[in-house]
Amino acid sequence: MLHKTAIIDLIARSENGRYDLVFVIEKGEWEQHGALYALQEKLNTYSSYALDGAMTERYPESEGQSKVIRIMSVDRPPDEAVQFLMKVEALLVPEGLQLKLERIGGDATDGSEGPPADSSQSSSV
Repeated sequence: MLHKTAIIDLIARSENGRYDLVFVIEKGEWEQHGALYALQEKLNTYSSYALDGAMTERYPESEGQSKVIRIMSVDRPPDEAVQFLMKVEALLVPEGLQLKLERIGGDATDGSEGPPADSSQSSSV
């Protein structure tokens, strides 16, 4: 799903009113040619959608609500991707958009295997 850079994969609204814009990085996608570029393009699509009015137009009730780009990765992201996400997060937070990286079945930042595959670990980038 990483290389489908021009689409929003999933939008979920939590009970507290927060909007999560979610995409999944499937097994092996980090190893594909152009993965970091695709990540950048995907984040551009998601952040533009959330911040430039398209999301509010489609979901008027999202105006003024908390928004999070949630990246769920099956594999441990490469260090370059984590470093890039930290830089992007520093730019997005002042705009009111959080960035979360989750490793499905493990922690994205320490490389551990973590809990069983049916649970996920979440962390700020």
